[in-house]
Amino acid sequence: MIQAATMDQRSFRKLLSRNIGLPLGVGLLGAVAFVAVINYLLSAMQWVEHTDRVIGNANETVKLSIDMETGMRGFLITGDERFLDPYEVAKPRILGSLQSLRSMVEDNPQQVDRIDRLMALQQAWNDFGNEMISLRRSQGDYQASIGNGRGKRITDEIRKEFDDLIITEQQLRMARNEKVSAVTVTAISAFVLFIVGLSALLAYLGRRDLLALSANYAENLQAQQRSAQRLEHQAWLRTGQTQLTQQVLGQLTLPMLGENILRFFASYLGSVVGAVYVRDEHGRLVRVACYGLSTEEQAREQIESDHHGLLAQAVREGRLLRLEELPEDFYRLSSGLGSGLPRSALLMPATEDGQINGVIELGFLRPLQERDEELLERVGGNLGMSIESARYRQRLQEVLAETQQLNEELQVQQEELKTANEELEEQSRVLKESQAHLETQQAELEQTNEQLSERTDALDRKNDELSQAQLELQARADDLQRSSKYKSEFLANMSHELRTPLNSSLILAKLLAENGEGNLSEEQVKFAESIYSAGNDLLNLINDILDIAKVEAGKLEVRPETTQVERLVEGLRGMFQPLAGHKGLAFEVKVEPQVPVTLFTDRQRLEQILKNLLSNALKFTERGQVSMNVSFQAGSGIVFAVRDTGIGIAADQQQAIFGAFHQVDGTSNRRYGGTGLGLSISRDLAHLLGGQINVDSSPGQGSVFSLILPERYAAEAEDIEPQSLRPAVDALPPAPQVPLAATVMRPAPAFADDRERAPFDTRCILVIEDEPNFARILFDLAHELGYSCLVAHGADEGFELAAQYIPDAILLDMRLPDHSGLTVLQRLKEQASTRHIPVHIISVEDRVEAAMHMGAVGYAVKPTSREELKEVFARLEAKLTQKLKHILLVEDDDLQRESIARLIGDDDVEITAVAMAQDALALLRQNIYDCMIIDLKLPDMLGNELLKRMTAEDIRAFPPVIVYTGRNLTREEEADLLKYSRSIIIKGARSPERLLDEVTLFLHKVESQLSNERQRMLKTARSRDKVFEGRKVLLVDDDVRNIFALTSALEHKGAIVEIGRNGREAIERLEQHDDIDLVLMDVMMPEMDGFEATRLIRQQPRWRKLPIIAVTAKAMKDDQQRCLQAGANDYLAKPIDLDRLFSLIRVWLPQLERI
Repeated sequence: MIQAATMDQRSFRKLLSRNIGLPLGVGLLGAVAFVAVINYLLSAMQWVEHTDRVIGNANETVKLSIDMETGMRGFLITGDERFLDPYEVAKPRILGSLQSLRSMVEDNPQQVDRIDRLMALQQAWNDFGNEMISLRRSQGDYQASIGNGRGKRITDEIRKEFDDLIITEQQLRMARNEKVSAVTVTAISAFVLFIVGLSALLAYLGRRDLLALSANYAENLQAQQRSAQRLEHQAWLRTGQTQLTQQVLGQLTLPMLGENILRFFASYLGSVVGAVYVRDEHGRLVRVACYGLSTEEQAREQIESDHHGLLAQAVREGRLLRLEELPEDFYRLSSGLGSGLPRSALLMPATEDGQINGVIELGFLRPLQERDEELLERVGGNLGMSIESARYRQRLQEVLAETQQLNEELQVQQEELKTANEELEEQSRVLKESQAHLETQQAELEQTNEQLSERTDALDRKNDELSQAQLELQARADDLQRSSKYKSEFLANMSHELRTPLNSSLILAKLLAENGEGNLSEEQVKFAESIYSAGNDLLNLINDILDIAKVEAGKLEVRPETTQVERLVEGLRGMFQPLAGHKGLAFEVKVEPQVPVTLFTDRQRLEQILKNLLSNALKFTERGQVSMNVSFQAGSGIVFAVRDTGIGIAADQQQAIFGAFHQVDGTSNRRYGGTGLGLSISRDLAHLLGGQINVDSSPGQGSVFSLILPERYAAEAEDIEPQSLRPAVDALPPAPQVPLAATVMRPAPAFADDRERAPFDTRCILVIEDEPNFARILFDLAHELGYSCLVAHGADEGFELAAQYIPDAILLDMRLPDHSGLTVLQRLKEQASTRHIPVHIISVEDRVEAAMHMGAVGYAVKPTSREELKEVFARLEAKLTQKLKHILLVEDDDLQRESIARLIGDDDVEITAVAMAQDALALLRQNIYDCMIIDLKLPDMLGNELLKRMTAEDIRAFPPVIVYTGRNLTREEEADLLKYSRSIIIKGARSPERLLDEVTLFLHKVESQLSNERQRMLKTARSRDKVFEGRKVLLVDDDVRNIFALTSALEHKGAIVEIGRNGREAIERLEQHDDIDLVLMDVMMPEMDGFEATRLIRQQPRWRKLPIIAVTAKAMKDDQQRCLQAGANDYLAKPIDLDRLFSLIRVWLPQLERI
């Protein structure tokens, strides 16, 4: 009996030790694994760590509960007090552990309630345990108390609450850890389920725990096997990383580095074919090494496009690409037994500091494994650094080689300097010998000087007589100078008195001719144009009189410059060809081969002379032809010969015709009009340029006027007094001023384009490029891609071709000979018929921001490769074929959103409207929009903050932005918004028209296809210049006529005009209005003139940056200098040309569009 009890006790102890030891061992192993998982999860998210601590503390509390129950059972069974050690140790700790759990889950009310219930249940179980221990110690009937099941029920409830607690926390952890790998989630879940299952089996199954323990032990063995497999996998990865690091160490060139990388992957991964591509300085992918390729593949081009293909896809996505079932044209591997295609492939980008600098491409004859991809992803950064190091070493070697070459050149220069020093020493010796010889000659000269002194005394007497004569001449010169001063003052006053009324007449006539309100008849518009033309004729006459006065006073400035003869001649050809054709005359311009390419002279004055000669020839020729021949005469210079078949000039008139106000026919009913000033001015200008004008003519036979100029202007020619010049020949009377703007003919293209094939049956591209070779490249590429192509070599010609042919797209250069490319872009976008045409910029100038804000669809900086040019055409083709335009509208007001959507909505426009800035950012990360309209006041973020976030975050593309807000902006806010948008519209009466105008610009919509109502709105928006809109201009002038004319013109453009009648009133207006944007300052005014007023304004720090444009009669040549010295920013002469005035105001006003 005793032996049986001993066996039972031994079996029970064995069972008890297994039921306790095994969970403890598994718990210890689980704790180690749990700590590893915690370390891994710390890198993912903070809340996972919090959840794991809660679960760990809960498990520890469960373990303490088990220890207390186990200790109590051992004591109840054996009566041995030693079994109570775990009970006594766990009893004070379990309540502390529960309290700690409660503080950790304070953010979860459900868990707090559950722990409160656990604390109550644990206290009840403690009371039960104390009762059982007391009964056991007192030899009471504790078995009966155990038999009633009260302790088991409490224990079951504790287990259930702990299970619920742990399960809840596990669910929270799974929700927060959704981005953690599936393997880790599986391991954690398996571990938690194992612990819960083990605890449940120990509580409910008793002795059958042996079977559950056996099953759990088998599962644990499997987990250990998986862990061993993972460790083996990690060891394999680390070994691969280590071996690859050894392969890329050392001073390797890019080809050697690429070969080492491919050999490693061939041996370690079993790749059979591969290639390494590295970015060059142009951003292209260049193959530096290959492995296993066939001879044909190795002979292929080693430069791959960074815009197309799988390599470009890997670069754009910045991740590893996995390819299965490769196409037939993939890399073929080659060996001695044959060749074939790989079965699968991997493309991995190599990165360094977040930048992709290479791509590794590998092919395999086996299916790809996950560990292949994982190894490549791990070594991508290391390979990127190795590639960058090799590139750095390559650049360093190139710099060292260049430095060595420079050192060698420096040594050569030092040798040359040494030789030069030796030559200088020899020259110094020769000079010493010459000095001795000169001393001998000096003694002889002293004797000669004594003889000359006697002659000097005689000359002194003559000098006294000459001095007396010089005093008399000086007195006469003073009289002439006073006369010249009086004449200059008279011209200044006369110019001001003539130009002031003429100024207002021209301005008002031009406003009437423009007929902005459309309330004048066609005949009335013609009357206004006639008034404007007559005023310009009067202005030309005044200018001719002033030029004559300047020449006579010797104050006409000559500004020589290098002048291209061919360009000068082509300009004249384009100017006079239409005039000759209008009169039915043949017109020919010829440049002899021996004529120099350039000459150094004053181009403006030369053009003035030639225009007068050609105008006269056309004027006095009724039939036949007019020609200009440019030749070169040795010893004389360049000869410009203008020949006509006109009326000719009699011999007795050829001397007098060069006099001022003189014509061959001086009667009042003469047939040919004119003032007779042109040839007089031309003669004096020719002498100022160091040349002369000759004439050969007979009545009825025509005339030949020859302008002969030196190839290079000599400065001393300016010293010639015009009064002393006498005409050597006579000439014809001058012709009236040639209207340049109306008659300039665009030059013929350098090669034939497709304009003769119009109308076109394919899409048409207009190329505006002044460089013929590059224009030819674009022309050929357009044909290659199936486009018709027009070519213009200047801004004006390009605009005319665009207006005439309406091409489908335009390629535009920034640097053009006549105007800037931005000017062309602005004119195209202001013209209703051309503003929808997509314009892509290709230029050496980096003006991306300005061009894109003005409506360009793209920008490429020269030099460009053929692939980049193809990408430009592809971008244009995508824009042309785009059927649906996308607009992102960010507006928090529902009514505003609906009204804006109705205003700009159309069948081919998709509007995405959101109220929150965060929603807009989310959409920009996913989609590309053609235009974006934002309000500045949004619920979650200010509009300017949204624009800053758009530049900082990773969005698909930054669209053209239109700021549409109802809040008045400060100048600082305007300047800040200008960094992101040039279209800022303040909500008001005309703001819908401006908004529609801007949206149609960025969407490239054809205006003629819009509804009549929208076309009317656009016309209303453009009648007021957006640069002038809302700007305040201070007009300072004492003449009521000028004030009325200029105020009408500026207010018509949308500006607000403040008026001051003299300099003193101007300062008072500036004191009263601190928001004035620009000042138009007349110079000649009573009380305080414009010079003094400008100086006083500039003395105030707050007005030092205020733009001031001075207005003067331009009587004297120093007026402009005086205006600028007084502090004016720019200068404008009366009568005011409205186009020039508006251009100057656009330059000096802040570049901001607003309503």
